[in-house]
Amino acid sequence: MAPHRYPMISMPEAIDIVLSRAAPLEEESLPFPDAVGRVLASEVTAPRPHPPFPASIMDGYAVRSADVPGTLRVVGAARAGAPLGPSADGSETHTGAGRAVYITTGAPVPPGFDAVVPVERVSFPKGEGSDAVAVADAFVPGANVRSVGSDIQRGEVLLHAGDRVGPHELGIAALAGVSEARTRRAPMVAVLSTGDELADPYARMYKPNGHTDAPATIDPAAAASSSDRLDVSAGSIFDANRHMLLACAREAGARVMDLGIVRDDPDALAGAVAKAMDAGADVVVASGGVSEGDKDHLKDVLLGSFGLIAGVVHFGRVMMKPGKPLTFAEIHRVPRTDSENRSEDRDESTRLDEKKTKQKPVLAFGLPGNPVSAAVTFALVVAPAVRRMLGWVDPRPRRLQAVLAQDIALDKERPEYHRATLDWEANDSSANLPLARSTGRQISSRLTSMRGAEALLELPRGPGFVAKGTVVSALVIRDIGTQGGLQMPRVRPKVVRPGNARDRVLAAADAGVAKKALRDDEDDAKKFAPRPKAIAVVTHPFVPAKSLSDLARESDVPDSDRAVTDEGNDDAAAILEATRRFLQRAGVSTDGDENNAWRVFEARAENGTSRRLALAARAAAETASIVLIAPSGPSAVSSQAAVVAGTDLGFPGLAPRMRAPLEKKYDQSAKYDDDEERSEAEDAAALAAIA
Repeated sequence: MAPHRYPMISMPEAIDIVLSRAAPLEEESLPFPDAVGRVLASEVTAPRPHPPFPASIMDGYAVRSADVPGTLRVVGAARAGAPLGPSADGSETHTGAGRAVYITTGAPVPPGFDAVVPVERVSFPKGEGSDAVAVADAFVPGANVRSVGSDIQRGEVLLHAGDRVGPHELGIAALAGVSEARTRRAPMVAVLSTGDELADPYARMYKPNGHTDAPATIDPAAAASSSDRLDVSAGSIFDANRHMLLACAREAGARVMDLGIVRDDPDALAGAVAKAMDAGADVVVASGGVSEGDKDHLKDVLLGSFGLIAGVVHFGRVMMKPGKPLTFAEIHRVPRTDSENRSEDRDESTRLDEKKTKQKPVLAFGLPGNPVSAAVTFALVVAPAVRRMLGWVDPRPRRLQAVLAQDIALDKERPEYHRATLDWEANDSSANLPLARSTGRQISSRLTSMRGAEALLELPRGPGFVAKGTVVSALVIRDIGTQGGLQMPRVRPKVVRPGNARDRVLAAADAGVAKKALRDDEDDAKKFAPRPKAIAVVTHPFVPAKSLSDLARESDVPDSDRAVTDEGNDDAAAILEATRRFLQRAGVSTDGDENNAWRVFEARAENGTSRRLALAARAAAETASIVLIAPSGPSAVSSQAAVVAGTDLGFPGLAPRMRAPLEKKYDQSAKYDDDEERSEAEDAAALAAIA
């Protein structure tokens, strides 16, 4: 037997051939809003920083951090869109000592001010509406202020070449003030159906659009009777493929050209393809006419046997089910004859378009006439070609793994691309693969097997079957989840809380990375010693029960674990027990083996004044890796316990009212140089405590 004219190739080989011939189209500039759905041809960088000025992140008062705590005079207001103007009397500046400016969220922080105090953190000693505000807490420079470029820096790469522009990418460009996008031109895809038996189901409802991408014109009279049953003559069927493939091309990002239904005549078919090329088509897709029958002329038309066009057929059969007759060719327009030029009224723009089409080949796809075969082959080869022309880095369908929901029999002759939906089962597996369910009978004429299909299962040829529960490869052909289905239960993730979890501060201390720095004043040398595995709880008088309850509540300790109740308990033993239970909930052992357990002990201050509390905390740090400072009354720390990972790291966890005096007392006793370097581990522990 003579070899077949078109040897059978595999689908992976067919995809490789198509993508080797498809190339990104030329670049063009578009207004960014018009580039949604396109792929960027070049990176987008920020022409300016954002925010372009120091901006307040809340309503409050702009202050100089050196002036607080204290009482300040309000000298003006800065609002979003209306920054602070010049001084009213012109005799003084706004930024002198002891001044404040009312400010709203997003407003520029006036020059000379470096922090914003939230409005709820100030009081009005002379009454609201007066020009005086009192700030009881200390605020560091930059508090509640977004610095220039903190979100986007000048020159920062915002979007990369190859990124697809969606709503969020458009928002990023708008935020940075980028007006234009360099993208690849969207390809024009011309679609036709061939077959004497075909009838257009929508012919009565709209007028033809002249083979352009413009919307069709609705015929009101026909639309009014659209609910009537459409009939076709004996031996005819409705053309589903063309309308389906036009929609598929639009969904892939292409512009489309509707070539209509072409009868089974090779000259008519060649004329339709040539007309599409003259109109600037980049891709021609024909369904039908690619099998072995006496009316299947497409391959010969693409080869140039009937004039007007000529080309090379790269493959004409693929080892797959469905879609075996799939054909791919590259074609070009042959020079027009004098009779063609005289028979058509051709303007200058048409001649220019023809000249352009002669310079580049057009990709031509012959898809099988069975509707399922047409849909599957479009998804596997045509859509990737369109995406490659748009500039996608990897235009192939996304492959994932799925678990079969039922047994599936294999085809004995060809690998199958089995239509399936994807869903998930609610179980405790952390590797929860989607569940693939067949869409039913897989014959190529049954288009309802594509209903809801989200993936094509890659199944080998038989004999035999693939059993339920088997993991298979699946090619995603539409957005997953658009068809509804099972909603997975919401999962409450395990939270690692900074300052109280073993995985961060305690693990750092356990590894000996948080070390106490000792300074020899004579030789200015650094000496380090590992910290003991101990936690000191600094207690002091005047501890209200409400503060201790708030500590337990905000630390996520259940009511049953609270050693301190709302009725009040100032017993040090109860505070220590609450600490132990809290640590046990974090997975930290407080008893057992001496080498692995953490020791919890009390370090009691004389009272809640800043001086004595600082001394007690510093003394506790000599024999503990972590210091917990219990809350005191309203005149001291007012919210919750503060975690301090070693006093050499400062007191970052304390409420602002206590932080400044404690740091001052510590600095007086430590005598460290300002430029002393800290290890990465100590910095990490400090950040954990601050967070």
